[in-house]
Amino acid sequence: LRQNLVKLTADLEPIDIYDQLIKGGVFTFEDKERIDREFTRADKARELISVLCRKGPRAFGVFRDALKPKYPH
Repeated sequence: LRQNLVKLTADLEPIDIYDQLIKGGVFTFEDKERIDREFTRADKARELISVLCRKGPRAFGVFRDALKPKYPH
């Protein structure tokens, strides 16, 4: 994640994956609200990655699966 931080913050629209992260048990509604407090899309993406990095090893797999439909590259 940290290696791809620049690419992720340039491309990721957090709203595209919130539902999958919440459904997957990785994020809470409070996490979503925390991220949404940021002003720019890039800042929201950066905060999403920051929160994700604290969610444990399973979080990356859920994140990766959430990205697949909208971000196939």
